[in-house]
Amino acid sequence: MLSFQVINNADETFGYDISKNGQMLIHQPYIPAIAGNKGFKTKSDAAKVAKFVVDKINRGEMPPSVSIEELKHLHAIN
Repeated sequence: MLSFQVINNADETFGYDISKNGQMLIHQPYIPAIAGNKGFKTKSDAAKVAKFVVDKINRGEMPPSVSIEELKHLHAIN
């Protein structure tokens, strides 16, 4: 079973961890597909993308990459 948890970064931004049966599968403290080390501005944005990645994994997409266009479609970035 896959699950996710929103994580707090030291700079008051957010990322996410995705686990499978209690084992860490993905540790993503920063926004994927974006250059640099920037976290999400809100917990909600991090959660939206984490759910999206879980859905990709459930569909068999490995690795579950996320594009800038997908981030914009999810309204996780501007």
